[in-house]
Formats: sequence, structure tokens, C-alpha cells
Amino acid sequence: MEMKQLLLPPLLFFSSFLISQSKVDSLQLEFENAQEDTVKIQLLHKLYYEFENRVPQRARETALKALRMAEQSGNGELQIKSITIYGDFLYSQSQYDSAITLYNNALELARKNLSILGESEALFGLGNTYYRKGNFEKAKEFHLEKLNIAKKAKDNEGIAGSYNSLGLIYSEQGDYTKAMEYFTKSSKMYQEVGHLKYYGITLMSIGMVQRMLGNYEMAKNYYQKSDSIHIKTDNLLGRAYVFHNLAIINKNTGAFEEAMIYNNKALESFQKLGDIKKVGEVFYNLASIHMEQESFAKAISHYHESLDISLKANDSLMIAFSNCAIGECHLHLKDFNKAEKHLLEAVKVAQAINLYPIEMDGYEYLSTVYETQGDFTKAYKSKSKYLVLRDSLYTKEKRELANEIEAKYQNEQKTKEIALLASEKDLQTLQLQKRINERNGIIAFSLIVLLLAALVYNQYRIKQGANKRLHELDRLKSNFFTNVSHEFRTPLTLIKGPIEQLEQNPDEKLGVPTIKMMRRNANRLLNMVNQLLDLSKVDEGSLKLTPTEGDVYKCLRAAASSFNSHAAQRYIDYKVRIPQGLLWASFDWDKLENVVYNLLGNAFKFSEDGSGISFLVSYNGQNLQIEVGDSGKGIPEEKLPFIFDRFYQVDSSTTKEKEGSGIGLSLSKDLVELMDGTITVISEVGKGTFFTIHLPILEIRTRPKDVTETNVPSDITEVRPQPFQLTKGDKRNLPNILLVEDNSDMRHFIGGQLIKKYKVKEATDGKSGLQKAIADSPDLIITDLMMPKMDGLELCRKLKTDLRTSHIPVIMLTAKAGMSNKIEGLETGADDYLTKPFDAKELMARTKNLIEQRQKLRELYSTKETQIDPKRITLTSIDQRFLEEVLSLLEENYSDSSFGVPKMQTALAMSKTQLHRKLKALTNEAPGELLRNFRLKRAAQLLSQKADSVTQIAYKVGFNNLSYFAKCFKELYGVTPSSY
Repeated sequence: MEMKQLLLPPLLFFSSFLISQSKVDSLQLEFENAQEDTVKIQLLHKLYYEFENRVPQRARETALKALRMAEQSGNGELQIKSITIYGDFLYSQSQYDSAITLYNNALELARKNLSILGESEALFGLGNTYYRKGNFEKAKEFHLEKLNIAKKAKDNEGIAGSYNSLGLIYSEQGDYTKAMEYFTKSSKMYQEVGHLKYYGITLMSIGMVQRMLGNYEMAKNYYQKSDSIHIKTDNLLGRAYVFHNLAIINKNTGAFEEAMIYNNKALESFQKLGDIKKVGEVFYNLASIHMEQESFAKAISHYHESLDISLKANDSLMIAFSNCAIGECHLHLKDFNKAEKHLLEAVKVAQAINLYPIEMDGYEYLSTVYETQGDFTKAYKSKSKYLVLRDSLYTKEKRELANEIEAKYQNEQKTKEIALLASEKDLQTLQLQKRINERNGIIAFSLIVLLLAALVYNQYRIKQGANKRLHELDRLKSNFFTNVSHEFRTPLTLIKGPIEQLEQNPDEKLGVPTIKMMRRNANRLLNMVNQLLDLSKVDEGSLKLTPTEGDVYKCLRAAASSFNSHAAQRYIDYKVRIPQGLLWASFDWDKLENVVYNLLGNAFKFSEDGSGISFLVSYNGQNLQIEVGDSGKGIPEEKLPFIFDRFYQVDSSTTKEKEGSGIGLSLSKDLVELMDGTITVISEVGKGTFFTIHLPILEIRTRPKDVTETNVPSDITEVRPQPFQLTKGDKRNLPNILLVEDNSDMRHFIGGQLIKKYKVKEATDGKSGLQKAIADSPDLIITDLMMPKMDGLELCRKLKTDLRTSHIPVIMLTAKAGMSNKIEGLETGADDYLTKPFDAKELMARTKNLIEQRQKLRELYSTKETQIDPKRITLTSIDQRFLEEVLSLLEENYSDSSFGVPKMQTALAMSKTQLHRKLKALTNEAPGELLRNFRLKRAAQLLSQKADSVTQIAYKVGFNNLSYFAKCFKELYGVTPSSY
């Protein structure tokens, strides 16, 4: 029988096995030079594939090393991959149960981390392992799950691989139709995606099914095509499978010499690859050739070789095949006891793995054994079981035949129906017109319904659009009031602070700079209030022009000249060109001045120091043209149409470069239109913005006689500030405070309060503040919430999560007074929170309290009686973990006399300066002092317990010099070690 001699091949591995030693050396060199653990783990994965089938021991060591490193790295993807690779190794060594455990671990971790690739690889490994164990239903379940994942991810390569795996399972179960369907799909997909190697493997799978069906010439054709591809891709494993299957085909067709040649080639290839399972299968095939030649003794010898290898490899499939074949050989040799023994074992294994063909053959041979021995009862039972299995295998074929008969019957019925319909043609013609009328009526009704639905939907869209616009307006208004609140609170703080200071100290006088600062901020408040009032009048329609006669050029010169000192301080190339002479006309001086202030204010606000700003004026007899240009960062094209909208701001984040309320440009546009003029804007990101105003103005020729023309230069000369002069550093022995605030007046005011009791350093934004905190660790940081480049929340978050700065207390200042804002600030790690306007005395008190709290904690630690406890030293978890790591390091190494500060730096991965600052801030002790005192405290514990002599205890705690030990001990405890 054909079924007695067929061996179904196992699942093919899609990997290459012939790798040159030079590639291994290259990968090992890359591994030694790699710095990052993730790169090292990936290189170990590549090395594993080099060793996988050539050097199993090296493969195991590499897989284990990758797994340990991946677990330590905390990288989920690499951990999943490493677990799967070690599972692959155990699978290759036939340790199936252990491999299944690892694959399940990888699957659980992949699903937890939402790793589609990891889940797919784990399912593939589980499917392969259950396949080799002979549990085909379980294997099918996992491969189908993997197929669904690949389809969702549109992974054509993964889909093709799953098709090939399912084809192998169905071929093992004898369902060749299903197997051929899956193999064909797999080969087409691999050919489409251009994977030549895998395409060659699937052609070989199709050849295998043709061989199973007895189509040997067709099978040879597929195997030869596959072999030509394996030669191109240098796939020795693929060629070994081709040799193996061609040996089986030649054996089945009686070409035993060719079968022997191909079998020897397959044996040599599999031995070279180290694939012990396939070596066992080749021995099985060799035995089958001898059996066909009726050399039963030789056949039994080779079958036993195959059985021994299968038992070592725990290969249930081959154990069943080999026992069945040995039993058949003994049956031919009339050795019925041995035949019965091996056939019963074959049936037992086949039943366990649902291998129906072998179970069926086993019962058939057993019925012959029992019949020959005269045990007809057992012979009948075995024959009956054989027939039941045979019938179940051919049920599918019978079902397909029944389906074919049913299809023919259905075709006949359709033919009869067509004939009947033809005879009723006249009746249908009469009814056709009626149906057309009904259809037209339905169409008309449907059109009316659709029209009504369209009208309802249109109304719904209009309502939704209006709601959306209202929501957007509410959002803009909310942002506007938030920003206005912020802008009001900052100047209020700078006005309220000096007044409170004067109230508390009436004998002290306010300095001129402070008074000027108060005036600037009072004017700023007045200007904002006036703008809000003007907006209110615009909305009510009550804002009117109040024209008076005057010199337009003089108004413009006055407005432009107010920015001269600002331009000089920032080294801005400020060009003002206004025609000489007078332009006497009737115009609203205040409103024109307001427009100019807004445009020039924006130009200076969004221009960098050292850039250029231009203010150009021209008059053609009827129209006044004003042009304001800057070389700032510009406005994005998509935001340009909205800049004149009420409350709109190009940058609405908390890290925006400049403050603003979003009403300046909107009010300017309203005022220009009130004067019957137009305002336009052109901008390009990175190049700047250019505003142009056109106002209809008629010159008055007959002006008052007392007005004389004044020659004002068309270009205003820039006034450069005095050269920068170096100031002496603050040498006072006082706590250091870093003040991070973007408003110069606020920075000057707070700094003036702090400078009497602290050394103060300043930063103008969060980014530079973070850099200064890391470079020179202060005792306390005071920061604003809304700042450019990096806001206060982000600054606080980075400070509290960086080991170098996590111990520094932070006070956050903000104009946002809401409880949610305060909670958000505290959640980022801020130690205190002050809302503007704040009392300067309160700020000083909170500053003092935080610095003293840290000092008390350090003093608590530095006392000789205090036991080391990280939870009593710091308030943040990152500092607690750091101290626990330091103390654990000291505990492990205090007895080593060679252990010192350099080794502490290496173990903690910190520089000398960083370690010194951190430990000094947390414990008030330098690293060397901390280590020495740790050893002395441990010595005091041992001395109090009378654990040993003073000399031995000194050596135990890492002191080699007894006199130095005694000196240090006395300095700390006031008595000598022996007296203690």
C-alpha cells in the first residue's frame, strides 16, 4: 500500500543555514564595540541565527545572554523577541514542553504590550511545536489565529507563511485537497511579493502533495523547479528536502538505484546541517527502499535506526511510522510476537496524535497477525477497527460525489424552470407595464423623501455650524480673559509690591528706577483698559471719530520716536522715514496714534535682538500710506487670514514668546475702517511681516499763521547703549537662588527683594533656567508659569525627574489663579505655589522656610546618632531611590579598603562634581566624608557589641592605618575607639 511507505515532512524553517565564519566574526566585533544595550541585544539575535543549526551550544549561550540583557533593559519588544528565540532553540532540541512554556510567556507579554509582531511570532512558534508533537488540531488553532492577525495587518508575507503551515497540517491529516488549496495560495503570494526562497519552498510543498496523490511525474516537475530556485538562493536545507522527496518518488516507481543516490545525498546534507530529526527520516526512507526489494533484515536494521533517533528527539510522528514499518517487516518474516509488539505501539502513538492513516495500517496488519496465529476474535476486532477508519477517511470523497450529483440535479431543475418561464413569456409581457408604473411611482415617492431628507439635513448642518462657531467663540473668549488676567496680574504685582514695601517701611524712599517701573506698568494697564473700552464701543457702534486739525506727520513722528530707546537697547536697526515738512489735515489724533502703537509694538514684540524694523510714510495728495515691516519669525500662511479676528493669537501655548490678549490687531483694523481706510498684511515664515495702511486724508492748504514748518530728520539716529561692563561676582556665603522669569520688570522686582539675604542668578526662560540649574545647582528655584521656549510646568517636571536636580525645591509663580492650575503645578513636583499679585513678604517667608527645611534634613542626617534612612532625608522618590542605591553600595563595599570616591563615581555613573553636589545637597556631606563616616558608624556598632578587637574592627570597616582610624573616630565621637 502507498500509505504504508509515505512519510510526511515536518514544517520547513524559513532561515538560511550556510553562513561564513567571517560574518560571525564581524557580528562579534560589532557587539564588542556597541555602546547601547538595545543594539547589543539585536546583534545577539543575529549571532543566534548564525549558530542555530551549526553550533547548538553556542546558539543556546547566545539566546540566553540576549534574554537576560532584554529583561534588564526593560524593552518590551526586545524581551518578546528574545523569549521567542530561546523558545525556537528549545524547539530545535525537541524540548517541546519547555518551548511551549516560553512561547506562551512571549504571547502573554506581546498582548500586554500590544505588540502585533511579537504576538504573531509567538503564535507561529506554538503552532510549529504542537505540529511536531502531533497535536494537529492545536497546531491548526494557533496558525489560524496568526493568519487572522496577518490579514488585519495586511502582512502578505505573514499570510503566505500561515497558508504554508496550514497546508502542511492538512497534508499530515490526509486532507490533500485542503492542503493543495493552502499551498497554492502560499506560492502565489510569495511570488507576488518577490520572496524567491520561500516561493521555492512552497513549490516543494505542492510537489509533496502530488507525490502523496501518486502523481509522480508532476511531483518531480515541482521538485526540479524548487531545486533550481534553491541553487540560486544557496539554500542547502531546501535542496536536502528535494533530495529526500526525490528518493521517495524513485523508490515508489521502482527506480531503486536512483532512490539510493538521492537518499545518500539527503543523508549527507541533513548530517551537515545537524538536523537529527531529518536524519531519522532519511534512515526510514532507506529502510523503505530495502523493504521494497524484500531485504527485510536490512530494512528492520534501518527502521530501528530511525526509531532510536525519533525516541531521542521525542518525535511522535516518526515513532508511529517506524513502529508500524518494523511490525510489517516482522510480519513478512513470520516473527508474529515482535510484529504484534511494534504494531500495538504504533497504534497507541497514532491514536494519541490523531494520525489516522498509521492507526488504520496498524489495525490491518494486526488482523493479519492474529488471523495467522489463529486468534480470530482479535483478528475480527482489528479488522473492524481498520474498516471503520477506512470508511471515515473516504467519507469526504463520498460527500464530494454526492455534492456533484446534487449539482447535476439542480442544473436539471434550472433547465425545467427556464422552459416553464419561456412558456409564460406572454403573461410576463402583460404584467411588465404594470410593474413599470409601480416602479415610476416608487421612484417619484423616493425622490420626494430624499428631497425632504436633504432639506432636514441642510438645516441640521447649518445648526451644527452655528453651534461650532459659538463654541469656538466661547473658547476664544475664555483664552482672551485668561490672557488679559495674566497681563493685568503681572503689572499689578509690580505696582502693588513697591507700594506695600513703602507702606511697611515708610522711612524708606522708592528709588527712581522703581518709580519708573511702576509708571510703565500703570501706563500698560491704562492702555489695556482703553483698548477694552474701545472694543466695547466698536461692538455697540458708539465709537465715533473726533477729528481735529493738526500735523499728521508730527503725530506719526511722536508715535514712532517713542520706540527709539527700546530699539537702541536691543540693537535693532530701526528705520523711520517720514516726509519733511507738514501735512496739515483734519484727523483723529488718538486713534491714528493707537493704530501706530499697536503695529510697532507687535513688530518689536516678535523681532529678535539685532534684527530690522521699518516705519515708512508717504502721501500722494489724497491717500496717506503707512508701512510697518519687521524681519521677525513671520506668520504661517494658514494662520494669516485670521490675525485680524477678535481674540485670535498665532501662538496660544503657555510657552509663547510674548504675552498678548489677541485684541490689538483686531482693534487696529476696526479703527482703520472707522477712518474709511484699509489695512493689509504680507508675511513669510522666517523672513518677517509687512503691514500696509491706506487712509484717505485731504491736506488743508490754509492753516493757522502761527504754525511753522519744522525740519525733522527723515531718519532717526539710533542711540547705542553704553558698553557692557563686567560686574564682580557675589562672594557672600549665602544660599543660591535661581530666578526664572521672562518679564524684566518682574525679574528686577523679585531680585531686588531677594538680593539682601541670598545670592541671586537669573534666567529669562525655562530652557536657559534648566541649563543653569544643571550647570550650577542652586539651593532654591523661583519660576514663572508662562514663559517662552519652556514653560514653568515643563521646567519643574524636568527638574524633578533629573537625578542632578531632583533635590532642589521649586516655588512657582503664576497669574493663573484657578484651583486646577494650582493642582497641576503641584502635581509636577512644585514645592510651593504663589498667585500674582503676591505679597513680597510672603515670597520671602516661603523661600526662607523651604531652604531651612532642606538644611534641617541635612543636619538631621549629619548627627552622629542618626541612623541612615533615605526616607528621612528627602521628599522625592527619585532622591530616595538614589540614596538607597548609595547606601546599598556602601554596605557592599565598606570593608574593602581600596573602595573610595572614584569607585563610587564609576558605580553610580556620575561625575565627581555631580556626585559631590548631589550628596552635599541631600546629606550635607561630601562623598569622601559620607564613606568615612559610614565606616566609622559601622565600627561604632561593632565596638558597642564587642564583636572583636579594635584592630580587627578597623580592618573590617576598611581602615588600613590604625592611627588614622583612631583620629577619625575621636573626631566623630569625641572618644577613642577603645574608650567607646
